Amino acid sequence: MNEEERPVVVCPAISREIELTGRLEDPLWQRAAAIDLVDAVSGRPGRFSTSVRLTWSSKCLYAAFICEDDYVWGDIMEHDGPIYDQECVEIFVNPSGCPHTYFEINLSPKNILFDACILNDRTALNPDGPFTGLHDWEAEGLRTAVSIQGIPDVPGKARGWIAEYALPFTALYGASHQPPLPGDLWRINFYRIDSPRRGEQELYAWSPVLRPSFHLPWRFGSLRFSA
Repeated sequence: MNEEERPVVVCPAISREIELTGRLEDPLWQRAAAIDLVDAVSGRPGRFSTSVRLTWSSKCLYAAFICEDDYVWGDIMEHDGPIYDQECVEIFVNPSGCPHTYFEINLSPKNILFDACILNDRTALNPDGPFTGLHDWEAEGLRTAVSIQGIPDVPGKARGWIAEYALPFTALYGASHQPPLPGDLWRINFYRIDSPRRGEQELYAWSPVLRPSFHLPWRFGSLRFSA
């Protein structure tokens, strides 16, 4: 993917912190940028709609996922458990620009967090190379909130779910400026895993990865901080 083909989202600034409720109730969400996720492999619209809202303060990058879904479920309840085997939303963020190191921060509909620092040897010429997650890394100070619309864990009884993140800049090492300055550019991608039934997955992405793997950092888009 050429640089000019990578999607870019312009992220507007806010003057105070957002109160997270999992329901997009803080009016500052109305000022956020909006992007949509598509099928991660084909780039076509997914079976369900998934959108993301983005904004930032002097302390945090804020993201909210709005996920349409008729079966919202999950039974992994331990921190850093493999929620990516069930249903979750994911942020892969690279503040440093180094193509082989980034942070993976995932959240399940039950508000269970998986966070890791990823070391990745894959390239466009070697997309099946190794990568490893350093699970001892913790996104210190991260705040999250989740709500489910409808009845969880029952097929056909839900309408969707919302996940809100407040990612502290102090936890995201490697950026040129702390906090970012207007005009700074970070590599980033946003993902969703939907599991219509146990053992089956549908993959969504903002910047399509074109393979059934999210760990392809040359396919990440960019987030530009604005005033």
